[in-house]
Amino acid sequence: MLAAGDLCVRFRPVAELARCGIWGHIASISPATHSLPHSPQRLVAVARAAGQLPALAGAFFAGAVRRYAEAGKPGTLLLSLRGWEDDCHLLDLTELLLPILDSHGLASTQIMFVHAGCTPASAAPEATLRWLQAARSVGFGVAAHGLGCDYSEQRLWSLVAPELVIADARAIADLEMPALSQSRFAALIARERDRGRQVLLSAVDSLAAWRSVVALGITHAAGDFIGRDNALPSTIVSAAASKLMREHGNCGLPGGSCELPVLERLLVATPPARVSDSAVSVFMRFERDKETQAIAVLRDERPVGLISRFDMVENMARPFRQEVYGRKPCTRFMDEDPLIVDIGLSLQELSELIVHAHPRHLVSGFIIVSGGRYLGVGSARDLMREVTAMQMEAARYANPLTELPGNVPINKHIDSLLGNGEWCAIGYCDLDNFKPFNDVYDYAKGDAVIRLCGRILADSCDEQRDFLGHIGGDDFILVFRSEDWRGRCEQALARFAQEIRGFFSDDDLELGGYVTENRKGQPEFHSVTSLSIGIVEALPGMFASHLSVARVATEVKKKAKAIAGNSLYVNQRAYHDDESERDTGRGSDDPGKADRR
Repeated sequence: MLAAGDLCVRFRPVAELARCGIWGHIASISPATHSLPHSPQRLVAVARAAGQLPALAGAFFAGAVRRYAEAGKPGTLLLSLRGWEDDCHLLDLTELLLPILDSHGLASTQIMFVHAGCTPASAAPEATLRWLQAARSVGFGVAAHGLGCDYSEQRLWSLVAPELVIADARAIADLEMPALSQSRFAALIARERDRGRQVLLSAVDSLAAWRSVVALGITHAAGDFIGRDNALPSTIVSAAASKLMREHGNCGLPGGSCELPVLERLLVATPPARVSDSAVSVFMRFERDKETQAIAVLRDERPVGLISRFDMVENMARPFRQEVYGRKPCTRFMDEDPLIVDIGLSLQELSELIVHAHPRHLVSGFIIVSGGRYLGVGSARDLMREVTAMQMEAARYANPLTELPGNVPINKHIDSLLGNGEWCAIGYCDLDNFKPFNDVYDYAKGDAVIRLCGRILADSCDEQRDFLGHIGGDDFILVFRSEDWRGRCEQALARFAQEIRGFFSDDDLELGGYVTENRKGQPEFHSVTSLSIGIVEALPGMFASHLSVARVATEVKKKAKAIAGNSLYVNQRAYHDDESERDTGRGSDDPGKADRR
């Protein structure tokens, strides 16, 4: 089996409630589908008897790390040692694992060993202890598989001090028992928390188990309800789990924000079929799970077709069809030209794709991939629901004058970027001498100037990367993710300086402004209306929420308005969030860069 590479690694996603997403993956070794022995524990036992345990471990470590690196290193990689707890001291990490990590640019701190403790028959408990301590000394983490373990295991974990404690199906059974068992389980969790350890419930396969996770305040969860085992590490939790995490407000983003890309919200992580699977096996899956509407068919982890419930059931339910076609490959019933979309596709792009695609895709749905590799499926019905919800929210919070997003979506967008640790440049835009313009040229022209400003700023944005919101009045917010944001701002200022001239009389343009009476009845000169933009670059970790950004952006905007004419002022101070909470007012010697247009 080792020579033929007849082994595979399976990854079980682990969700962290505070992050509203994937925290890591539990990797375990598994025989190929048609190989013997069938269980990982039996596989380890055979390798032990054959004297091939280090070779098996090397194949496992290499396969797990390679797939983990190929998937973009999503979170912590937990290597399961189930089956070889008593033999781990035979594994030389400096030979079997550290070189592999180096070759993929990984650090030992990204890896955690899942160990269930020594069995009663262990002949070398002290050797196991020394091995775990040695692993810890070079940066590897340790997770203890077993909550409420016996005395010998408690002694082991008191000496090793794992960062994470994993509770499995036995814990779920306790939760389904009378109140006494439930209270015992809750007490065990409280004890682990007091020791500074996080708790992972690894058998969250149902909604009831999920509710127990929430009720008990467990920090991490894994199981079919979170996401099924896969040959590739997944970057997302199931749609059901994601929805519930958002509803419970368990996301670590400021203000409870946990907005995911649209296809991550639509994705249903349905286990795929393989091209070699029989038609009857796929048909029985539809029969067992009435919620499954489509199943993707994979060849070498890449989708080659899609089988819809409607087509499969309609064909296989006819007389003698199961007898004739049941043992034939399921590919006979698949759509060989399915709609395949990448996880990064925007809502607008996906909607246009569905509208212009063949009508059959409205029934069968679409396959969602990342870099060509299968993630799950989505339905047109869920897409329409998402579009409707977003349209209703946009209409609810849009500014009535410009129809641009208002305060609520602006704040949510900024919080989402900050919470995801993404860089962005935030621009606070304001019109200079706008109130006296309204008084002289009337409010209708004032509204037209605001709409002009909105159009110019919108044209300066990359629709796929940037964001424009209208706070109200003559105040706008730009959120750039485009790296050429400075050039975009300068183009907007130059265009505004040109087009605003159409709103003034020739005499006022010749003078460069106009005269009005101030509150004291004295004449006061006002320059032609101009645009000021104050820019704050938000580096990852610099600000905790939109509130912190707003304090700094307001100060930077004041600096921009202090410059005559159309101006751009770029903040150069390096803020930390505790500093942004305080008054940011400084004198004119504040570090910054100013441009006038």
